[in-house]
Amino acid sequence: MGFNLDKLTKIAKPRSEEELEQARIRKENKEWIRISQDIALNIHFYLKQLNISQKELAFRMGVTPPYIAKLLKGKENMTIETICKLQTILNKELISVLTPNELKQTVSKSSMAKFIDSASSIVYSDKGNSFNEYLADVEQIA
Repeated sequence: MGFNLDKLTKIAKPRSEEELEQARIRKENKEWIRISQDIALNIHFYLKQLNISQKELAFRMGVTPPYIAKLLKGKENMTIETICKLQTILNKELISVLTPNELKQTVSKSSMAKFIDSASSIVYSDKGNSFNEYLADVEQIA
């Protein structure tokens, strides 16, 4: 039995304008959404580790529990202020920013290669550059 495009076209439901808009927004914002999701996963982990409820976190931050639920879905574009509050309350680092000199001192090519192999992910992909190209850029700046 072969693929029948006519049959698929007849049964496929066209996407609504709302669905198309949501897809467009996800595509436009995929970089910060991915980071937000990573932060949300870390927050979930630390809340469980520290035995803190979402309600308690909301109280400590001075926000509503629905806002915390929104953060924990990983779709909220958090401000630096919000991230700092979370880091202070949890006493855990959720994000870090390294200067080029700090990066050069703390990350070696071999340790990063081990991380890439173990995580099976791309660490540096800005404009298609490799991590080695990034390190070369850092060395030129330093």
